[in-house]
Parts: sequence; C-alpha cells; structure tokens
Amino acid sequence: MRTASIVGIILIALGIFSLVYLVSPIRLLVDVTADQQSTSPVPAILAGLALICGIALLFAVRPRKNEKKDGP
Repeated sequence: MRTASIVGIILIALGIFSLVYLVSPIRLLVDVTADQQSTSPVPAILAGLALICGIALLFAVRPRKNEKKDGP
C-alpha cells in the first residue's frame, strides 16, 4: 500500500470516530442535563473535513485503468 492510501484510511477512520463521538446519545444526554454552555462547532467541522479529505486522498491515489505500466 502506498503511504497516501494509509493516510487516507487513517483520516477516514478518524473522521468517522470523531463524528460518532460528537453525536453519541450518551454525550447528548449529558449535554442536555448539564449547564448550557456555548460550544464551538469546530470539532464537528474538523471531523467532517478529515472524512472528506481521507476520501479524496483515496480517490486521488487509486490506479487508473488507462495508465501504461513500465516494463517489457
């Protein structure tokens, strides 16, 4: 596997786990019962951005069918 593919997979996993953590029912229940504090949407935006970048990176490094291989 190429390094870019591994980084893409890691970004996808990080984005999915971050979004699941941010939207988990237990966390939402705790946030509702706690004092209302102003929260920043930055973690959710970063999680979505990591997911999108990981998918884009995987599509960018995939081999193309029309590419000629080197060698005899």
